[in-house]
Amino acid sequence: MQNLRSKGYRYLEDRFGIEEGDLESLELVERHDDLWLASEEETGYDAETRGIRALRDTGIGLKPTTYLLQQLDEKIEKNIVDLTDEEFKDLLARENMIDRELSEGGYVALKYGSRIVGCGFYKNEKVSSRIPKGRSKELLKALF
Repeated sequence: MQNLRSKGYRYLEDRFGIEEGDLESLELVERHDDLWLASEEETGYDAETRGIRALRDTGIGLKPTTYLLQQLDEKIEKNIVDLTDEEFKDLLARENMIDRELSEGGYVALKYGSRIVGCGFYKNEKVSSRIPKGRSKELLKALF
């Protein structure tokens, strides 16, 4: 049985095309049922004070955080959903899911313009937002 950290690296590679080496000077650090993205430098602090939450073990699989996907931005090679202005606005407002035909269900990286803006979920030809509600409200107010 593989540990959570190994599972996390494998998930990032399989789902988003990100290899462990793509993380440069960062690594996944296990903390309870979460993986945090942190510097390799030993700081003497626990992961919660020296990194960002990256992946959460939900019991049925790993869920990437919006902050992880934003951090990895240009390194993400697959499972990207490009959004129009209207689609991004709808997702942020949580008014509608958007239609898409993708090859497999699961978490996706939402891209607006040239940047990854957050995490989404694809199922049954629909994409929904998994961007935290507070962050969604901030982005909606700032952009539209």
